[in-house]
Amino acid sequence: MTDHAWLMEAARRVRPAAVPTEPIALADDLQMAWSQVARASGLTPRELAAAVALTNGLDAVDPKQIDFSQASLLPERMCRQQGLVPVSHDEATLVIAVSDPRLPLEQLQALRFSAQRSIRLAVMAPDDIDTAQLRLFSQEHRSKSVGDLPEVDLLADDGVRNVPQAVSLAKAIFRAALDLNASDVHAHPFVGGGAIRLRVDGVMRRVSTINASTLEALARYLKAQAGLDPNPLKPQDGRLRLRYGRRMIDVRLSILPAYDGDRIVCRLLDQSRNFSLQSSGFSTAEQQTLQRLVLRDAGMVLLTGPTGSGKTSTLYALLSELNTVDVNIMTIEDPVEYVLPGISQIQANEKQGRSFADTLRSILRQDPDIVLVGEIRDGETARVAAQAALTGHLVLSTLHTNDAMGTIPRLLNLDLDPAILADALLGVVSQRLVRKLCEACRVAPSVPYRPGEEEFHRLTGSYPRYRAQGCKRCAMTGFRGRLPIVEIFETTRELRHAIQTGEHSLRALTAAVGGRHHLMSRSAEARIRAGETTPAEAQRAMGMGFWYELAESHGVDTGTLRDELAEEVLAGRRLRVLVVSTDPLLADEVRSAVPYQLDCADSVAAASEALDQQLGVMAVVIDAHLIEAAGGHALRESLETMANASPWAGLPLLLVRATAAPDDEQLLPERIRVLTAQESTAEPMRQALLQLMGHHV
Repeated sequence: MTDHAWLMEAARRVRPAAVPTEPIALADDLQMAWSQVARASGLTPRELAAAVALTNGLDAVDPKQIDFSQASLLPERMCRQQGLVPVSHDEATLVIAVSDPRLPLEQLQALRFSAQRSIRLAVMAPDDIDTAQLRLFSQEHRSKSVGDLPEVDLLADDGVRNVPQAVSLAKAIFRAALDLNASDVHAHPFVGGGAIRLRVDGVMRRVSTINASTLEALARYLKAQAGLDPNPLKPQDGRLRLRYGRRMIDVRLSILPAYDGDRIVCRLLDQSRNFSLQSSGFSTAEQQTLQRLVLRDAGMVLLTGPTGSGKTSTLYALLSELNTVDVNIMTIEDPVEYVLPGISQIQANEKQGRSFADTLRSILRQDPDIVLVGEIRDGETARVAAQAALTGHLVLSTLHTNDAMGTIPRLLNLDLDPAILADALLGVVSQRLVRKLCEACRVAPSVPYRPGEEEFHRLTGSYPRYRAQGCKRCAMTGFRGRLPIVEIFETTRELRHAIQTGEHSLRALTAAVGGRHHLMSRSAEARIRAGETTPAEAQRAMGMGFWYELAESHGVDTGTLRDELAEEVLAGRRLRVLVVSTDPLLADEVRSAVPYQLDCADSVAAASEALDQQLGVMAVVIDAHLIEAAGGHALRESLETMANASPWAGLPLLLVRATAAPDDEQLLPERIRVLTAQESTAEPMRQALLQLMGHHV
């Protein structure tokens, strides 16, 4: 039961004679209790608010004092759940109106963190707070309906001294991500703390490790900026916008609570991006084929491939080619990621009854020439899209299949009529993205050749033009940017006949396409011959199927593919432990203790260089005397200085010393442990490393 006796005490202070002396059973709900006390004391709700303010040494607020044109500094959900409304603010202080001023300390701290200002409370009646929220947030919703999002300026200092660490960290992470052209930012629990990773050119790259409290603060900041619940027990999605100089970047935020902290993923969508087939990296021949497919008055063109293979970007590039003043283009997407000028884009929403199929039916009544359906997910959407293609519309869409030819059996399995599919389908494009070799450091292959280079020579008769090396411009990866490799087929008369008969066999369908089939392995081969990528990168994108398809297309027996092919792709992606020592016996002990790949360095400087180049290191084992030699100070001081500097920051460290540690070294952070030389055998080493890396043993 909620005790609202404090309301009666406030009323009695200003009108003692009118307040009954006998106790009144007040409702649990604050708004109802407020009305009960006001009636019993003969006060109006606003007079009671003044009494509550006087009792608590605060000001009472009249709704007329609120400037509803100013944007709220607090998320709508927080305001509604906690029954408060922002009244006014300056650079240092935010005034918040509440009906119950007895806010607990943790709630005040959460408000202070969200607003990035100190908080001053005022009092307002519950009915007035409801009215103020309605006016304030209805105005925000009207602005958001035309595309406005909560905005973070990455180059601003927010006008606040002593900016909180989470704020400066978030901005630094986003700036680094945008400078590296990353598509996603990941922040997640990692070995007892947290890790910041960026997806650059489709590959995850760890850029920093942080402690657990910093990860928690970062999650709170992002939730507040996106208007999410600060402490949910369920996944949440939100959006916000970044301003980076003249660039505007939309962020799709996904937060998933895990047992050891929140997992945060931010998808970065640069709204200034220019979509075109040429800028997407398609070869001239592939551009001509794609243009030939879509330069039709009616029909259906489908793009297939896994998530992250560039399907949406290719569709947008095609729409940009088709977007002229004499055509009506409409899209159905979930969600709308990029805003395309001159094109009507509709957001599908299953929860609100706007499914792809229902929205497509509505769009067809809007007299479109070209329709983009974000994804064909079910038989109903497939049937409506195919019917639209048969009734004079060009329909573009995506489908999840492993390859282009697999699209036909997939659509037939969705109960699409074979005759309709045969007449509607113009062609299918299957796409993957491969990393592009860094032009600043790529080198010609030489003896000894790598397994992928040897196999490429065996199947095609020539070696790749270049191989990856690595430099500072490409962050030692050997790659900068990405290129599409594609499989394309155009519907032929023979293929239409095969579809009409309900043919599901991929072999028969492929034979019916004849010469109108451009293989993905041949697309990759052309990139490799041109020196744009490598065989290992093509294998990473296509799997081992790259080699089988390439061999078949050249009429070469696959024989026994080299076992080293898989190893070459996996080698740079394995988790590893770095051993910093001149003693080979220590490396042997670590190798036998944990199932991770081992890297070795013979000095602190060499270890720092290795950490800069290799981002898969899970922990570092280091000889104490090497730190003493490098630091020139007491071991603890040198160790803490090194461990908190980049690129060591946040990494678990296992220090091996000849004798037991002095008392002051027992005060080292949790992520640093000390073993004596006598303890550094396999089992104690294994226990210490697994505990450091967050495993339960």
